Amino acid sequence: MDITLPTIPAGVLVLLALLAPYVQALIQRPEWSPTVKKIVAVGVALALTTVVLAFYYVYTGDTIPDWPVLVLLAIVVAQASYAMVTKTTATALEQRTSPQRY
Repeated sequence: MDITLPTIPAGVLVLLALLAPYVQALIQRPEWSPTVKKIVAVGVALALTTVVLAFYYVYTGDTIPDWPVLVLLAIVVAQASYAMVTKTTATALEQRTSPQRY
């Protein structure tokens, strides 16, 4: 099986996926269970991939048959970005943007 990724969508997807933990931090709440947070992470990656592929299609008119690979790429890059770079700042953003419970 030959997997060929188109360069432009893959590059744009990687750059945007590096910032995906911040989008996820704006959506989720600290009191949510880890399972729900994982579902949100996958949902953000799917939405990000959909947006990138839609813009690519509108701009070029070409469809990408290997889109599942791009979804996996978005998930891996977003999770690696969170684990290695953005964990402290994304967690702080999540805390600040969550409604306070009294």
